[in-house]
Amino acid sequence: MSTLASLATHALLGTERHPPQWPAHEGPMGALLTRIPKDSVEKALLQTAGVLGTCQLAGLLPGKVDAAPAASEPSVQDARLDLLAEILGSGPERLQAEAFHALARSRTRLPHRLLPKALECGRRSTALRPSLLPVLGTRGAWLAAQNDAWAYAAGAVSTTAPGSDVWEHGSLDQRRLYLTALRSTDAAQARDLCRAAMGIEGAKERTAFIECLATGLSLEDQDLLESTLADKSKEARQAAARLLSALPDSRFSQRMAARAALCLKSEKKLLRGTVFTLEAPAAYDFSWKPDLIEEAKPKHLSMGERAWWLLQIVRQTPLSWWETHTGMSPADSLAWAQKSDWKDVLLLGWAEAQAMQRRVEWAEAFLGINLPPNGPLTLFDLLETLPPDRREAHFLRLLTENNTNVVALSSVVERFIRGLPVGAPMLSPAVAARVINILKQRIHSGEARYDWQLRSSLVELACLLPLAAFEDFATGWELTKEETQPFAEAVARIGIVLDQRRQLSA
Repeated sequence: MSTLASLATHALLGTERHPPQWPAHEGPMGALLTRIPKDSVEKALLQTAGVLGTCQLAGLLPGKVDAAPAASEPSVQDARLDLLAEILGSGPERLQAEAFHALARSRTRLPHRLLPKALECGRRSTALRPSLLPVLGTRGAWLAAQNDAWAYAAGAVSTTAPGSDVWEHGSLDQRRLYLTALRSTDAAQARDLCRAAMGIEGAKERTAFIECLATGLSLEDQDLLESTLADKSKEARQAAARLLSALPDSRFSQRMAARAALCLKSEKKLLRGTVFTLEAPAAYDFSWKPDLIEEAKPKHLSMGERAWWLLQIVRQTPLSWWETHTGMSPADSLAWAQKSDWKDVLLLGWAEAQAMQRRVEWAEAFLGINLPPNGPLTLFDLLETLPPDRREAHFLRLLTENNTNVVALSSVVERFIRGLPVGAPMLSPAVAARVINILKQRIHSGEARYDWQLRSSLVELACLLPLAAFEDFATGWELTKEETQPFAEAVARIGIVLDQRRQLSA
């Protein structure tokens, strides 16, 4: 337990019952701590915690500080320091990522004075780390090593630089980023690194590295993934099975398809043509076990054993197999499933398959039905699967059709934004203009007067707008109306964010 955490424990339990053990450190920090009077234990504890907390935020921890290395990378010029400080201090997460990307494009690193703030941002959000690590520079990597809370960035200079030793000495986050980047440039070398790691790394690392194979996944990965099906870690085994199921031609997928074929029956009817029916397995086959099909169902599932066996087969069978063997489109398949005796199993199994296989045609088909409750897919997961133009079309439809108070307007906007990666592309200018128009109309009508969450969602939306839409979104708000006055602060914040984005683009 750290000294600061120990003091917090004593404060919670009461200093009368558990008098604190005062820390003793050398150097300037130790000298400052010795000057705190101890006549009032409670006051001394708070002052000591204040000193330690301030030093921790600055990256200074006793016993770990070595001389800081000289920085060789170019830094940001003074004119942009204040801009970056504001963004790191109060900017939305997407704006912070945009700032990091802007630094990377200009081949500059974060200025030294902003490193603690930037490292704190990365500590709070793992989504920011891929954009943050490349711009930390030598000094940032050193500073991260001084604070255990920043260990994710310790030793990072560039996770993609040729000859980088991040794979040997980096944190798990850095190694995962390195392996993912390498998959894009040399999939075979990344696979060899992963294969070597599987024999020596811990379960957490093995699972993380197998998941990295999703980038550039191909049949050349199947031997490594097949061997991982026998890994000691259940999480690693499951990760390998998910990836193999995303390869329709893999041996694993073919075995699953063969099992699904035994459950699918077809019969020619005079007036109805070929009619398909599905029947769950009558008994468990122990040859299924190496492919992770479990005999005993989890206790929380309210389904029978046969349904459980069928579910495991359906979710690991390639979605394309159902199209090929039934001749039905994804939309027709979902319609057929809803008439089946095994409706719930089919819909849930296909939803789980779609969550991994991410097929565009199936995503659009699922958008046309009521999704399985508490299932692995949400409306916004499906939108994320679609290409940008079709995703935007569905977003517009949601904004247009959501004209009742059943679903808050903020829910549509916030969930759409949350479903997009931090580095997602901007909205197209035409769609951005329509979205802004719809939102303004509904806010000015008073419909969203009590939709408190919408105010922060609008600020997040400002980070997804193209430059051509900035003026339209920042101006034209009728803030003198009583219905729109609650949005005055959000509109001011929107103006600030858009101005910061203008400066970044310049």
